[in-house]
Amino acid sequence: MALVNSAWREGEFVPAGAEPGLTRGFSWRNATEVRTASQVARQRFSYPAPNEPDWKTYTNVPDRTLGVRDGSGSLVFPDIVVIHSQTTEVQLVAEVETVRSLEEENDLGEKWRAFASVGPLYVFVPISHLDRARAKLHEAKVKLAGLRAWRYMAGMDFTDVVDVRP
Repeated sequence: MALVNSAWREGEFVPAGAEPGLTRGFSWRNATEVRTASQVARQRFSYPAPNEPDWKTYTNVPDRTLGVRDGSGSLVFPDIVVIHSQTTEVQLVAEVETVRSLEEENDLGEKWRAFASVGPLYVFVPISHLDRARAKLHEAKVKLAGLRAWRYMAGMDFTDVVDVRP
């Protein structure tokens, strides 16, 4: 929320660091990631499950629900986190990338390395950008538990996920 300077009446004053997008995301901009992450979590990481009754799945989009400390002590928020509910040990983490994140983010390698340091990392990328994601993974030298490609079926409101080789 911007502070309004009523004395000057020249407009809103937005303090540095409070610009929209820095402290809060844009809902329209993140809609693809939010939809995909929730559908992937439901399809691939539906815990607790009969074979793993103590595992629990958390999603950090659109709102952060569970942070995890990486090797340096920093708090990281992968899109999907699965923990053992009794010990709070991280079982696996997953990150959903979009066309925008693969094209615009320059620190993907650093982000993936941080997430891989907290547990087995699965990366989900748009099927149309699979080659670009593979190149970035190779360049960043990130060890993955798995690489998955996704595509959104608009008419069915369904995200199709396929396993691929990194």
